[in-house]
Amino acid sequence: MNFLFISNHFKGNIDRKPTATYKRMEMFISAVKELGTLDMLFYVPSDIDTSKSAVAKFQQSLSSYWDVDIKLFLCPRVEHKERMTRWGLYGAGAFSFFKQLRSAGTSGLRQVQAFRDCLQRKPTSIIAHRLESICPLLLTNHTDIPVYFDLDDIEHVALIRNIGQPPRWMGKPLLYLQVPALWWGERRAIKMARKTFVCSEKDRNYLQNFWGLSGVRVVPNAAAIPKPLSHTNSQVLLFIGSYNYTPNVIAAEYLINKIWPYVYKAVPDARLLIAGTYPENISCFKTKIPGVEFTGFVDDLDKLYQQSRVICCPILSGGGTRLKIIEAAAYGKPVVSTTIGAEGIEMYDGRELLLRDDPASFAEACIDLLNSINLCNKLGSAAREVTIRNYDRNNVIRLIKQYITEVNE
Repeated sequence: MNFLFISNHFKGNIDRKPTATYKRMEMFISAVKELGTLDMLFYVPSDIDTSKSAVAKFQQSLSSYWDVDIKLFLCPRVEHKERMTRWGLYGAGAFSFFKQLRSAGTSGLRQVQAFRDCLQRKPTSIIAHRLESICPLLLTNHTDIPVYFDLDDIEHVALIRNIGQPPRWMGKPLLYLQVPALWWGERRAIKMARKTFVCSEKDRNYLQNFWGLSGVRVVPNAAAIPKPLSHTNSQVLLFIGSYNYTPNVIAAEYLINKIWPYVYKAVPDARLLIAGTYPENISCFKTKIPGVEFTGFVDDLDKLYQQSRVICCPILSGGGTRLKIIEAAAYGKPVVSTTIGAEGIEMYDGRELLLRDDPASFAEACIDLLNSINLCNKLGSAAREVTIRNYDRNNVIRLIKQYITEVNE
């Protein structure tokens, strides 16, 4: 088989630890590289060098990193460099899915032609990574090649949630007008695909039972299972994420401004680590807040988790499932999360983690864990068992291979 993998997420600096989105992408790459050859088409920002020499270097780097020979294609996205009109921001996207900001980036003539050029290499299967990556397929109505569609976030659900969260501005509620067109685009993509992959049974049931869409299968986010870590006596809370993703920024600010004051008052020796790239996007990044430390990118995750007592996931928006919870559970670390943060993960309040949806209760749960090593052990051990059973990366890669070979047999 010859696979064509299409994505809107390109990571030029492959040596750095990947984000959750990239880790999910890597699971699919690990699966298909054992089944056939691999071509990859990335739609990239306009500042990425797409010259032949640059593409050759990227290709060599990615091939080495993933241990597979790939043929790489890069195409710049459509980008709006000038300030957009209100019609461009809100109105056009209400009538056309392809005019919405993220979809528009992969829906231009040049982007569609890049997809057509890749078809000249006669792929036998296409994998579209996330909704914006399938736009060229929808615009060409290319249905004679099996298409696998990874919908790790149900985008119209995420949009509805995100509109109600900061940052807020006067015109933001007008984005609700785009929800029907966005749902139409998702529905078309799911119906085009032989199989659509979602992160959880909750998402599958929503699409299959509520909307009557078939061919939806669960491919959960997953983690490599490390050795369990002992529970430290350090009074350290940890939130980890990439802060070029708005739901993580909102969660970090909620944790720092609303939750942390309760914890710090009760446990003055406690520290809060905000780990991950782009911390400058957090509004209080330059403010010296007692007990709060912004670590930036952390290369040694084992060390980071070892020094942390409690993992926090105060997510208020977005979709899919949170790899940060699965990774923490794989280490045997106790987690406090909002209900949305733990959505779709087969762990339950009081058994494998603690779910709290208001600042005072969230802080109280963190304080209980800081004061009880036994509670940390109980929750962490139970969460690790669930992760080994349901979210082991090797098992999920085998599941992807099974789904693909079922279609191609």
